[in-house]
Amino acid sequence: MLGILIEQMSQTDRVQTSVYFPKEVYAALVKWAEEEDRSVSNLVVRLVTKAIEEKESK
Repeated sequence: MLGILIEQMSQTDRVQTSVYFPKEVYAALVKWAEEEDRSVSNLVVRLVTKAIEEKESK
């Protein structure tokens, strides 16, 4: 459900934040994002959304 809401959000519905990753984690995220032809930001939003959905379903 949350994933559907995230996909339908406009730019004005979004909040900006900063996250600091260890270099090796960021490198892995960049590689993953490139493999899926998406930005690191979009990938992180999808991963966090999925984690929240899994937590809420417990």
